[in-house]
Amino acid sequence: MLELPTITGDKGNHQNHAGDRWPTIGPFGGKEAGKHVTLRVGLMGFGRIGRNVFRAIYSRDDMEIVAINEIADTASMEYLLRFDSLRGPFDEPVRVVDEVLYAKGRQIPIMHHLEPGEIPWFDFGVDVVVEATGRYRTREHLQRHLDQGADRVVLTVPPGDEIDHLHIRGVTAEPVDRKHRLISCGSSTANCTAVMIRVINDAFGVEEGSFTSVHAYTHEQSLTDVPNSEDFRRSRAAVENIVPLGSWTDQAVMRLFPHLDGRFAGCKLNVPVPSVSCVDLTVTLKKQAEIHEINEIFRSAASTTLEEVLDFTEQPIVSSDIEGSQFSCTFDSLATMIVDGQLLKCLGWYDQGGGLSYRIVELLGNLGPVKTSRDDRRRSS
Repeated sequence: MLELPTITGDKGNHQNHAGDRWPTIGPFGGKEAGKHVTLRVGLMGFGRIGRNVFRAIYSRDDMEIVAINEIADTASMEYLLRFDSLRGPFDEPVRVVDEVLYAKGRQIPIMHHLEPGEIPWFDFGVDVVVEATGRYRTREHLQRHLDQGADRVVLTVPPGDEIDHLHIRGVTAEPVDRKHRLISCGSSTANCTAVMIRVINDAFGVEEGSFTSVHAYTHEQSLTDVPNSEDFRRSRAAVENIVPLGSWTDQAVMRLFPHLDGRFAGCKLNVPVPSVSCVDLTVTLKKQAEIHEINEIFRSAASTTLEEVLDFTEQPIVSSDIEGSQFSCTFDSLATMIVDGQLLKCLGWYDQGGGLSYRIVELLGNLGPVKTSRDDRRRSS
């Protein structure tokens, strides 16, 4: 049996009303006016992205996770949080006892509901739900979190239909408009691609383009050949093959850059690496450019306006050099190519899920805690 650090806490009251379990904060009656108010986050799903979000939030003092819903058993949740094959061990003291996760001297209740509409977020004073299951992606499903008392929902994957807002940091406006309640952070590939296009388009203009994401394998694939009636290619072994698949990123790009509607397309090639991917982007420029001009524009953006999401390198890196990167994109200046001054081909690297988790948490900080009262929240939902 694993010896886990003990965290002191009142384990006897975890089945009482939410207001008795944790100190209420912000609009739910805890702190004096004018003092720091903490964003209260509900986490739906504790898989790879959910655990990455937990790690990213852990070190912040402007937000806290106050409830988790996950269908897996709590012993597995604790184990996979403590020991991660890609991120390494989580050295902070955490412990699960009687369906409660103890962390930073707080109790975080764990629920095991199957559907979004079953989770009583209002009872835990949740401001924002992070929908990290990857399963519930439509407006209808996300609305159910609002119906249960959450003020906003942040989706960690591309939406399945039209929702309020697609947020790509460095591309879309900040702060997020208050009227947007159902928000998607897109995908790691969409974040990388959109940031690259934004830099190129601002400086030289983009007429049209395409991309190929050389993509790490995902949890949807199997280690061995298994039947998949919906997509035969997905039935093939992830660690033995390069698997061509479709991508949602072209739809995101056309939404973010309307002048590219019908003029941008792409795909991905899932390859046998576990965490790092890259975008091979090809665009036709509106203005003539040379390789050194493209590189200098990216160097400048990475050190100024986009310094929190874009990195720049002149080193001969490979995929393992990007593991653990918090950037949406690391621009590889050694890979830049131009034909006839207008056909540009360039490369951007990203950690699959790593950078995206930080974009999600940054978005949460951008949203801030709810300003409405407890009664108003209940009536509005």
